[in-house]
Amino acid sequence: MSWVGIIIMFALVDNVILSRLLGICPSVCGRGGMRAAVGTGLSMGVLMAASSLAGWALDSLVLVPLGFTFLRTPAFLLAVAGLASGQHLATRNVPWLRNLDAGASLPEVAVNCATLGIVLIVTRSGYTAWECLVAGAAAGLGYFIVTALMTAIKERLEIEQAPRALRGLPLQLISAGLLAYAFMAFDHAFLARVLGG
Repeated sequence: MSWVGIIIMFALVDNVILSRLLGICPSVCGRGGMRAAVGTGLSMGVLMAASSLAGWALDSLVLVPLGFTFLRTPAFLLAVAGLASGQHLATRNVPWLRNLDAGASLPEVAVNCATLGIVLIVTRSGYTAWECLVAGAAAGLGYFIVTALMTAIKERLEIEQAPRALRGLPLQLISAGLLAYAFMAFDHAFLARVLGG
């Protein structure tokens, strides 16, 4: 598959939140406004790209040659946690990166199942190192898009009149379902038509 196909696939067609239902809590129940959503989305995007590349390196250079493929999940989990800790330290100690860390806390990013899910998906798909990096970045882009859209919808719903029983989380989940339905327009047939395959 081409790089454009990988980007469209992981950002829109197989969106990590709407299609795979991974990492939905920070996007639907996230605290803060749009600035926090942008910070969380950017942090997750960088972490997903770096974790995908690290997962490929661990899998193809260590686990498969040694025959320890049964250790993929714990090895990837430790790699994701280590990268999240490194990212957290970088954003705390580098002045120009502090603005990007507006909404993401270390526990929220480190234990987010979306990152581990993307690492498992891309390493089992047989992608090259560059394709894993692009797929991770595209998944991060998809995460960012959905987080920003859900935050905008949440802010709009707070000022609208709604029945008392639907206020808060129920209306946010209904909105997430409608957003997932809208993203269904980007399916595999759409991808085949766009790429001419």
